[in-house]
Amino acid sequence: MNLGEIFSDAIRYPFSDITNFLIVGVLAVLASLTEVVAPLGINNGFVYLLAVIIGFIFSLIIAGYSLDVIKKGIEHSNDFPAIDLEANLINGIKAIIISIVYLIIPIIISFIIMALFGVIGAGIDHVVASLGIASIIIIILFILFGIFEMIALAKFADTRDLGAALNIGAVLEDAQKIGIVKIIVFVIVVMIVALLATIIISIFAFIPYIGLIIATLLLGAFALLFASKALGLLYSNA
Repeated sequence: MNLGEIFSDAIRYPFSDITNFLIVGVLAVLASLTEVVAPLGINNGFVYLLAVIIGFIFSLIIAGYSLDVIKKGIEHSNDFPAIDLEANLINGIKAIIISIVYLIIPIIISFIIMALFGVIGAGIDHVVASLGIASIIIIILFILFGIFEMIALAKFADTRDLGAALNIGAVLEDAQKIGIVKIIVFVIVVMIVALLATIIISIFAFIPYIGLIIATLLLGAFALLFASKALGLLYSNA
């Protein structure tokens, strides 16, 4: 599929089943509970702690559910995955593990790069001169591993094999099959859509009490379903 077809299908997908769309929206609200209760002016410490715990658990559930949506995209299916809180929670934890691994690797390499460029423990003049070059390399490194993380999550959604998702060589091979340029354009478009959703959510936030809840319910669900379905369709080219 070309990118036009991918985004066209992904935009229509959330609205193909309004009932399940709203259910996913409720999950998104629960995952963002600390943010949505803030406008209510609740200052009770226990209530806030409870909101943090509930929000964290449902964030993992949402992460696991997004993997199922990615799988539907890989299969070119327009069906909504069934919500299985236990399975979604377990897969969400595995998704977080994948994300952490693909974050730790560039962090470690970044420290090695800074040491090689003499940034660590050097005088201020040398640091300023070396930091510019090192920063460019580090930024590129984080972008690359961000792409690898995205493809690794899609690979895990497809295979449910954590080892395969953490196999950087296999992930790189998948990325090459899809096309690095195609992936970069994909990421840029998704980021633009996410930015637009954030702006709209910010506007809704001005509505007293319920504005942020409504925005998270609708736009949070749309963003999750759109991005996950699009990633699945993209990975289906691997």
